[in-house]
Amino acid sequence: MTAGVGPIGVWTGDSSATVAAPLQQVTGGSPAVVLLVFVALLVATALSLYLAVRLYRGYRGGGGIGMLVLGTGLVLLTTVPMVLRLVLSNVPIGPIWREVIATAVQLLGLVLILGVVYGRR
Repeated sequence: MTAGVGPIGVWTGDSSATVAAPLQQVTGGSPAVVLLVFVALLVATALSLYLAVRLYRGYRGGGGIGMLVLGTGLVLLTTVPMVLRLVLSNVPIGPIWREVIATAVQLLGLVLILGVVYGRR
């Protein structure tokens, strides 16, 4: 009597079942789509930082504190969550916590922006 290991290491009892099935699947799409997503992420980050720098220069040039808070809110709404998702994907925490942290930062950015929009004039 001969025996073998079947797909994913399951004992089958015969030697003809020695073909192992892959344990991991590759996801993400074609390399062109992945590259396009990363380029879009970089462009969005660069535009967000450019806008924040422009608002900071306006604040330094005599603008009110509202310009500084608006710039901070925009960075917290756009740039920081993208960077957090990228950095936290390499930290051993669950995907739900990654999203909770990134969404909390976005919420803080929105609160700052709304504070400027609806604050005292």
